[in-house]
Amino acid sequence: MAFMHDDRYTIMMERRRMGVALCLITLLAFMPAPATGQEAPIGWEMGLIYEGGASEDDPFTLGETETTIRFWIRNDNLAGDIEVSLEYDTSAEATVSGEETVTVGSGSNDTFTLELSGFDSWSVAAGTTYDFEIDGELNTYQGLPVLAPISSQSADGDLMVPQLYRWDVEIEEIGYPVNAGTEFNLHVDLRNEGNTADSIGIVSIEDDCPVLTVDDGPLEAVEGVVTQQGIANSITLVFDASSTHPTRMCEIEITVRSTGAANGGLGDTSNKGETDIEVEARPVGAQQDQDDASTDDDDGPQNQQQVTSDNFLMFPTLVTPMAILWAALLRAREECPILSCFRGLQKDRGGE
Repeated sequence: MAFMHDDRYTIMMERRRMGVALCLITLLAFMPAPATGQEAPIGWEMGLIYEGGASEDDPFTLGETETTIRFWIRNDNLAGDIEVSLEYDTSAEATVSGEETVTVGSGSNDTFTLELSGFDSWSVAAGTTYDFEIDGELNTYQGLPVLAPISSQSADGDLMVPQLYRWDVEIEEIGYPVNAGTEFNLHVDLRNEGNTADSIGIVSIEDDCPVLTVDDGPLEAVEGVVTQQGIANSITLVFDASSTHPTRMCEIEITVRSTGAANGGLGDTSNKGETDIEVEARPVGAQQDQDDASTDDDDGPQNQQQVTSDNFLMFPTLVTPMAILWAALLRAREECPILSCFRGLQKDRGGE
């Protein structure tokens, strides 16, 4: 009986020792590591944020000059915060900036941003793609540095240059005043300054002068013409300043509307160019234009120049008889001076 009692006591003691050992192991597992560091905890991730229904298969759209990309970091550990150092890279010729070190609380999912600037999307053909990458490395856990093995995550994607639309209106300066009652030409270049092919939807022209007209046929001719990037449509506009136009500085404005932008594309919906034209009135009392002076009846001559010429040609036909008459008078004077002939005539009449 004593033997059985000793065995039971021994077994109970061994069980107690095992329980104490398990408790110590459990406590040690939850105790923080020494200040020299600790092994990397498992349980954090990072990824990109896609908006507007996009997925990881879709590229991010580059902005005209700046681009913002959002990404997330999740801390799955419930026992402490994590600190992550970040690095950024891209194949685009742009300046990349973002937070170098971030802290994420236990059980949190925080959002951060990557900024790309200094990239001119207008000068790059639409559809060109670049890649980018965000690398994260775990630095600390619960405020203590993490020992090897190093825990790291990364997120990468593509960037695409969008279609951008813009037109430049270049008007060649005349450089001199124009006279009322005359016509003048304006040479205009409508250049596609976007990064993709585009066509002109509508071209309109306006001026602030009372009696200035223009033939808008060349404008209508370029509407709808597909033009490649950097190519210009050159036109010449013919303006007519009425003879009654006063002296005035006229502002002429030409506006071009983009078909691509009107259909929802990025860029400028419309662009315009301006120029100033000085019109000088005709002097007071100056002869009116023949078109203004003509009437519907037949009272006046049909061709003033022809009538003047015809009247002038009558004089040569009178020169010959007048010359003969003048010669006869001179001859008669030589043979019989007027005074002596007159006296002789009086004597003859007295004798009678």
